[in-house]
Amino acid sequence: MKKLISFLAVAVTILSSCKNVSNATVDDIQKACEKEDWRTANEMCEAYMKKDRTNPVVLKCLGDAYLGLKDSAFAQYSYDQAVVLDSMYVDAIIGSADVLMNGGSAPLAISRLRTRMEYIPDNAQLHNALGCAFRADGNVNEAQANFERAVLLDANYALARKNLAIVQIDNRDLDDALLNLEIALDENPNQADVYNYMALAYVYKSQPEEAEKLFLKSISIDEKYLPAVENMAYHYEHNGNLDKAKKYYKKAAELGSEKAKKLLENSRFDKQ
Repeated sequence: MKKLISFLAVAVTILSSCKNVSNATVDDIQKACEKEDWRTANEMCEAYMKKDRTNPVVLKCLGDAYLGLKDSAFAQYSYDQAVVLDSMYVDAIIGSADVLMNGGSAPLAISRLRTRMEYIPDNAQLHNALGCAFRADGNVNEAQANFERAVLLDANYALARKNLAIVQIDNRDLDDALLNLEIALDENPNQADVYNYMALAYVYKSQPEEAEKLFLKSISIDEKYLPAVENMAYHYEHNGNLDKAKKYYKKAAELGSEKAKKLLENSRFDKQ
């Protein structure tokens, strides 16, 4: 009897779940995306669109869901359809550009963003997205100009400040990069990526002890943040501390770093 009751409880839960998906509201869909529950979000969007295919917010969420499910082609199509319905929908415009950029089509992303920005000229998010596309295309000067414009339009836009700092590190404009990263930390002091970039700036400033502290700070915030773990390993190796380098290369390999796995095969570490 207990088994039967247990089965009925599971069945009711499944049926209830199906009902929730089929009757999902736009708010339900957005909450699923916020939770990064991409499968549920995808099912909710598809169910919603059987009744109404004219809601750009749902199409944008569908693009997010497909992207989360590693289907960039359908993500691109969904974002573009959202923009067809609302040509001023900034999040969908950026979503489409990101898919193009990450798929190796940065020039097309640049072209599309510039076209949209003729109608939305002073939008910090679009300038930040254009900066990312230019950097992906190897045009650091245009990237920096757009990140600077984004920060000028919105001084509290932490993402644009971080991106500006990254380009400044590329250009070895290290003091300005550190200043922008410190401002970005004002919004949220627990950003592993920011401490990682600060550490890189100190590496280039030839201050290895400060760099080490900041790499470790980044890892203490998020021990699975692979860039900081890899950089910590390389930093120790570069400074001759092979024991600690091996420790962090092992950690990086556990997190999926193919580069770390290959380096650990090096006879230099076999002796450690």
